[in-house]
Amino acid sequence: MISNISITALKSFKESNVRIRPLTLLAGLNNSGKSTFIQAIRMYLAACNGNSPLLEGYGGVNDLRSNLTSATSKIEIGMIFSDNSKDVMELSVNSLLPPKICPESIYISADRFGPKTSLPMNQSIDAVPIIGDRGEFVIDYIQKLTDYGYLVPDSLIQKNSQGITFEYALEGWLKEIAPGVKFKFSANPKTDTAHAEINSFRPTNVGFGLSYTLPIIASVLGASAYLNNLSEQVEWIKSWEASKSKNGRLLILENPEAHLHPQGQTAMGRLIALVAATGVQVVVETHSDHLMDGIRIAVKELELKSENVIFHYFSKSESGETLIDTPNLDGNGKLDFWPSGFFDQTIKNRAILAKRRS
Repeated sequence: MISNISITALKSFKESNVRIRPLTLLAGLNNSGKSTFIQAIRMYLAACNGNSPLLEGYGGVNDLRSNLTSATSKIEIGMIFSDNSKDVMELSVNSLLPPKICPESIYISADRFGPKTSLPMNQSIDAVPIIGDRGEFVIDYIQKLTDYGYLVPDSLIQKNSQGITFEYALEGWLKEIAPGVKFKFSANPKTDTAHAEINSFRPTNVGFGLSYTLPIIASVLGASAYLNNLSEQVEWIKSWEASKSKNGRLLILENPEAHLHPQGQTAMGRLIALVAATGVQVVVETHSDHLMDGIRIAVKELELKSENVIFHYFSKSESGETLIDTPNLDGNGKLDFWPSGFFDQTIKNRAILAKRRS
């Protein structure tokens, strides 16, 4: 599990060391560095997995190098792990030193697929089940984990779930997020497409909320899912499970609350807290105080230890450098201080509304 991430010479990060816990929440104003922090993690993971750290659409080294450093500075992204091992990625215009230590990871972008009549299937041979950065393979992912017989830890099973299988757990949390919803899915390998029905309707007739939420719930449950009898599985599944056991599991979520009612956002926060308690490391970027409250409530109700949660509030200095404030969370779910702008807009709005007209 990662305990610290260092970032040098990347966009608004001149030289920063950021503490990480089993559950790390990133909040702050737009353009304060939250997405860059997640980009740094993704660059490190890409290089570790033998891919280019120059993610599509972000430009080259000269586009990414911080204006706060010299024009020849290397971009460095380092990680320290809970066993005190450490590794670093170094990137310059003409060279890359990739890291060798990294967890098995799932990343779900804020730019997710909305309602679609059909979704593609991942037809790669001997490929682990993947959701895709935009959730494009989510039905295929659900189908594969269901077919392989994955189960979900008891702590993630809703009281209205019919069992502990991945499929039943997914259905239970969909009903928690959106009470009364009925979800069906199917995959057709002959046409490389997958389909979903929500309350017997196409997703396009239901709205954005559930389509945006499905990849989040599937990734959260999938990251914690396990197999009872690994010996009967194909070799690449055995290898995948061995890698997760050795290197850990990391889940990166951008705006998991998107298009959800406040009740659903709070439930989503609790779900994320519960999966962090199972040993999955989670990094969340959010603009939702309701989602954060769901996490705080989970701490208060002893579903996740307060020391396993950390909140970072991002802002920028006058020079454009990312600054990070980190309030501490106690066992009652309370923070020892609230940085200015840290989910305090409701209080400010109410104060304005409470004033008498002069």
